[in-house]
Amino acid sequence: MRLQPKILTLMLLLASPACTWACFDPAGSGQCGPNGIGPRNPGFGYNTYVEPEPVYTPPPQPSLHCTTRADGGETCIDISSRHEGNSFSTNAAGEFDGAMVSSYSDGTPQTVINFRNGEAEGKSSFFYPDGGIQSIMYYQNDELNGTVQHYHPNGTLRVAEVVAFALAQPEDTNISEFTIGPTTQPW
Repeated sequence: MRLQPKILTLMLLLASPACTWACFDPAGSGQCGPNGIGPRNPGFGYNTYVEPEPVYTPPPQPSLHCTTRADGGETCIDISSRHEGNSFSTNAAGEFDGAMVSSYSDGTPQTVINFRNGEAEGKSSFFYPDGGIQSIMYYQNDELNGTVQHYHPNGTLRVAEVVAFALAQPEDTNISEFTIGPTTQPW
């Protein structure tokens, strides 16, 4: 019976106001900081964070300026500062038709690809940022066909390959029979 009074005395002692955690929180946040004083924001005493008001950001202005072509298609030029010099054309069906030009941010051409009725057709050129030619390749019916030339930044020819696809050849024809040029790439 002696153990029971000791446990009761210990419980009363722990429940007394002198042993409880004191929290002076005039802001009423319910968060006690170090030593039970103020919210958990050392050095301030009060929570100073204020939720900012939402700011309306208008949608970006359209950056394409398009004009109607005689065949019913459009020629569009990107007028945004990031894409100055980019342009493309479409036919009446909405397919790419004509030269598609993409440029570096300073306006120097990056690629010029020719399209006819939505398919790459003819000469396509790729340029280095300084304006030097990087590659020239030819397309026929949306597939590479002809000489592919890659250039070093100094303008010298790096590699030239002749690529021809066997469009009307028997199924057992090996495509490598139609490829002339180095079998390993120097890059």
